[in-house]
Amino acid sequence: MNVLMLMLSDNPGIGGLEKHTRELACALTDKGHQVTVAAASQHLDAMGGSYGIPVDAQRSRNSLSLLLRVVKIIREGRYQVIHAQGTKAAFVLQRLAPFLKNHARVASIHGFKSRYPKAGAFHKLIAVSKALASDINHPNVTVVYNGTSVIHQAPAALPPDAALPVWLAVGRLAPVKAFDRLIEAFQFCPGTLLIAGDGPEHHHLQTRIAATGQTDKIQLLGFRSDIPALMASADGVVISSDREGFSYVCAEALLLGKPVISTDVPIANEVLPNEHIFTGGEPAEFGRILLQDLQAVTASQLNARAFANETLSLSAMATNTVAVYQQALNKLASERSHN
Repeated sequence: MNVLMLMLSDNPGIGGLEKHTRELACALTDKGHQVTVAAASQHLDAMGGSYGIPVDAQRSRNSLSLLLRVVKIIREGRYQVIHAQGTKAAFVLQRLAPFLKNHARVASIHGFKSRYPKAGAFHKLIAVSKALASDINHPNVTVVYNGTSVIHQAPAALPPDAALPVWLAVGRLAPVKAFDRLIEAFQFCPGTLLIAGDGPEHHHLQTRIAATGQTDKIQLLGFRSDIPALMASADGVVISSDREGFSYVCAEALLLGKPVISTDVPIANEVLPNEHIFTGGEPAEFGRILLQDLQAVTASQLNARAFANETLSLSAMATNTVAVYQQALNKLASERSHN
């Protein structure tokens, strides 16, 4: 297939959406499909720039110049499928749908929104979790889990005074990750908590660590590029987010064989036993869940790890995405036959 992937993120860095788009494009290419990515220059650079078309993603979704730019890109290529990644790209493709009668239109939705693109403007919608698909609530939606790859690495060096067990949390230091709640909960736990990531809440979180008297228990590591090595060193991985469309941290931890404790977010709430999910309440309750015996937690997550190995690989993601493309092409062919 000849696919144009449209991603209009103006994020200066590489987050989950950018990571997914890069990895899916590579996985589809490995399977013999022709993939072109239209995205901001900084994200094309991260892909190696070998199959990208630059777009000014800082323009709003209603920008006439952006709409004309996307139309020009589409008309200059011989694409069978136009795949919008994220809601901004999906809304742009929705606006352009009346002018794209000869292309199968697909959009991937990666996070919960108060308003979603109109499913009727696309031949298929992809949601990255069952919970997200349920929230979109349209028969045109198919779940395709994000795939990822992890390389088993030698354990990273831990702080020499780290008490056991060592927990690792990973993510941008932003309110939605709710690391402040995790810090409060860790008062009721022995061991060490390492938080890898950077962001606007760094000072606030450092203040909360000091205020709760945990400077000897909790460390903010800042941005780290060696997350698999950190996971290899940790005894367990904890996710504290208020919401996620799809938790890459959960997927990576399971693929590396690590026990996971999480808040009630996808995909953790779809694959982990209920007793390993914090569904709300006081920080002490979150702490109680973290107090479970980690050997027992690891044993009871056997099925979750098997699911991850079977479903959350890059190859599985690419195969399932191609199946959605084929459904979209079949729907397009049916539309043509009735016109």
